Amino acid sequence: MSLFGDDNTFTPSRNQKSNLFDEPASAKGQSNSLFADDSAAAWSMPTPKKAARANLVKNLLSSAQVPDLYIDTYDALLASNGSGGGAIGIAGIRGLVDSTNLDFDTKEKILGIANPESKPEIGRGEFNVLLALIGLAQEGEEVILDSVDDRRKSMFFAATNFDSVLT
Repeated sequence: MSLFGDDNTFTPSRNQKSNLFDEPASAKGQSNSLFADDSAAAWSMPTPKKAARANLVKNLLSSAQVPDLYIDTYDALLASNGSGGGAIGIAGIRGLVDSTNLDFDTKEKILGIANPESKPEIGRGEFNVLLALIGLAQEGEEVILDSVDDRRKSMFFAATNFDSVLT
């Protein structure tokens, strides 16, 4: 007796597996996955394009597009925390970001945007974006690359306060 009455019209074979749609597994090959496909590649998602994002950050703001304060701050940090390759070590960057009056989550978000590959040092392009993001956060604006791009187009950048770095 079945749940739907006494008529037993469907009796699956014991040695035959079936998938979600009651197709015999032998019709598609022996498999026990949901859609009868054990290929891991079929379910793999594309990985985030951190390299493309890093390239965008690096080239978003050139030295010609930023205030002199950005250039002076970079040069000061480069003198004290720079590497031989002309980049600033992450310790110097973190010290600069920590000197702002921003909350921890905002600081981490800024660091993540400006250094998406978590490299041990950043160059001038990433640094310019970092300062622009800090300025936006200090003004209460949304801390995203689109906001930096909007400011770049309008040639209006947030005035950041980094006097302690320059002295």
